[in-house]
Amino acid sequence: MMKRLLPLMVMLGVSGGVRAASVCERLPVDPEFPAGLSGSYEIVGKDPAKGTVYTGTLTLDYGKDSYVLSRGTDGQTLHGVAWIQRCGVDKIRTLLVRYDTQPAIEMACALQTDGDNYYRATCRTRQGGDQSGGLEAWFQKP
Repeated sequence: MMKRLLPLMVMLGVSGGVRAASVCERLPVDPEFPAGLSGSYEIVGKDPAKGTVYTGTLTLDYGKDSYVLSRGTDGQTLHGVAWIQRCGVDKIRTLLVRYDTQPAIEMACALQTDGDNYYRATCRTRQGGDQSGGLEAWFQKP
């Protein structure tokens, strides 16, 4: 009897672990973590819809339940929000961004710091249902 139950228990344990890995949790805004994230950034990117490259500036500040963004490129200012999400068994943190455009520009960014503890973000972007995507990188100004 035990020999028959063992494979079933193993299969149930594996399927439960796979399901848990896809669970994500939105983290509350915390000025202490990651410390020093707010500020001004230089940005460079590739437009997800047109495929053209752009440069500009970004300001990131703390809001009540999300980070508040203002991005200036090519004489146009976009406003948006961002939040940190923690996913999977490894609790991987990702910065998610959504700009108020039609259709919305969405980004998933990895945060790193350089040797002087200034933030850098590398982001994959998409707009609407377009899956081709674009890229954007942020470099915090001292």
